[in-house]
Amino acid sequence: MNMVHCLSCVLLSAGLIFPSGLMAQTDPPTENRDRQVLRQRMEVLAVGFMTEELELDAETAQVFWPIFNAHKEKMWALKDRKDEARIAMAFFDDQDLTAFNELLAERESVELEEASLRAGFLREMAAVFDPQFAIRCIDAQKAFEREMRARFQERMSKEDRRALGKMGRGPGRQKPR
Repeated sequence: MNMVHCLSCVLLSAGLIFPSGLMAQTDPPTENRDRQVLRQRMEVLAVGFMTEELELDAETAQVFWPIFNAHKEKMWALKDRKDEARIAMAFFDDQDLTAFNELLAERESVELEEASLRAGFLREMAAVFDPQFAIRCIDAQKAFEREMRARFQERMSKEDRRALGKMGRGPGRQKPR
């Protein structure tokens, strides 16, 4: 009986030690790589959606997409700056009014630049195509955002959708069930 007990302890110990060495796992995908893949998928969906919404033919698409893509790249770069400014302000805990005003000026600058970039894009679309096309661009972009938001919410569980609906509401502001 003592021999069986020793043997079972040795096997149990070996079972705990060896499988961890034999079953090496690959590194989990980084968050950056996941974001990149998601961004590429979103871009493919956006191209299809915008092409259909704006009724782009081959000739129009050759003019539209370079302008749109250049605008999009500028907006992504600006979004990074906007996020940095927002985060810096969120974690600001200094009592120095000068430092606060500098953060506020940076955030204001980024937001004004964003409005200027959007207006420039619309002016360019109106000049290259026509004003109605520029307005349709705005509508198509908003429709795409709504469509993506709806798709994400469909994929969420009912509890997660309910929690998402409560986000941004402070204490005492929740909707009654």
